[in-house]
Amino acid sequence: MNKRRVLYGLATVPPLVLLSVCAYKALQRKRHSLPWNYDVYLSFRGPDTRSCFVDFLYTSLVAAGVHVFRDNDALPVGEEIGPELLRAIRSCRIVIPIISEQYAQSKWCLRELVKIMDCHKEHGISVFPVFYKVELYDIRSGSGNFEEALSKHMRVWPDEVAGWRKALTMVTGPMVTGLKGWISQITANGNEAELVKIVVGRVLSELKTTGIERLPLFPILMSNHHIRSWYHHHLEKRRLHSQVFLAFRRCDTRDSFAAYLHIKLVAAKIRVFYDDDTSLLGKFILEELMNTIEHSKISIPIISQNFTSSRWCLRELECMVKCNKTKGQKILPIFYKVNPWDMKHMSPCFEVDFRKHKENYPNECEGWKRAFKEVASFKGWESEKIANGHESELVKLVVGEVSRLLKNSQT
Repeated sequence: MNKRRVLYGLATVPPLVLLSVCAYKALQRKRHSLPWNYDVYLSFRGPDTRSCFVDFLYTSLVAAGVHVFRDNDALPVGEEIGPELLRAIRSCRIVIPIISEQYAQSKWCLRELVKIMDCHKEHGISVFPVFYKVELYDIRSGSGNFEEALSKHMRVWPDEVAGWRKALTMVTGPMVTGLKGWISQITANGNEAELVKIVVGRVLSELKTTGIERLPLFPILMSNHHIRSWYHHHLEKRRLHSQVFLAFRRCDTRDSFAAYLHIKLVAAKIRVFYDDDTSLLGKFILEELMNTIEHSKISIPIISQNFTSSRWCLRELECMVKCNKTKGQKILPIFYKVNPWDMKHMSPCFEVDFRKHKENYPNECEGWKRAFKEVASFKGWESEKIANGHESELVKLVVGEVSRLLKNSQT
């Protein structure tokens, strides 16, 4: 009878509580457990930022109750990253690499970055990069101070440079394939104090998750395939997905029509994914974009004059069409100062873009073109035919239709 009661009691205990208890007991038994349990690990090149930005960020995080590790706290600098430093990285919830102008001159920073990205990939540690007064174009295109520093390293450490390049590419790669982070020059109009507030706020938001993730043994638990699969499934069930995905060409409508539509949709209490969504921070953007489209109920592509010049816009559009066919997802296109007839029949302005894409992406281009033509047949709105081109009236119509569709889907 007692045994039956025990089994019944275990069945009613939340899975995360059971996992936490198991982790705690395992940690108690593990003699050589991790020596630290930090919330945040700061990676930076000392001469560039230690006495200014990093110091301000560090003290602000500590003042907010965050347990922060930075390299001058405890560990000596050596030629190799020792097990102590690796454990410090692995035991953190969040790593913030601060990529500054002279960051690549330090072989230590580059070796550290490789380990950080390994832990991000293998153990799911969050990485929130800060690009501090650097031109990302120089890093992505292989020019400027970064390429000069790597060329010098090549003479002394030729076997390591390839790994360093790969880690830098993962962090600072093209806008949609790299990790999303903060660019100091454009975040809060270059106000560093405001940037620090934003970073601290995002860190606190990330740390407000389950207690199990803050255990020192969490990375070891996640190395077990069954535990990791169950845990990610649990998080996926809890995740609040966007109801609407907005797709648009930044240079055409980012600061005008798309921004106004986004504001009005949010005001109508509709969950909208927008390109500045903070959930993208520290994640590989292309994967997150595709995942968000798949879980949205409605997609709104804003087809503008330069839409087809962006391969990322076309990839999003192809994913929408696929979700429409396989999941019945709604597509509500807005033909912003373009004619659907020109889309179907590939007018010269669109054809030129696809011809360029075909040279660089021959395997994908035909799929993009089919999706583009198909969306032209969907019922949507032509901006210039709504209320004599008054965009505020168009926004009202879009918000009203989206609200109606979401209400019908609920009932």
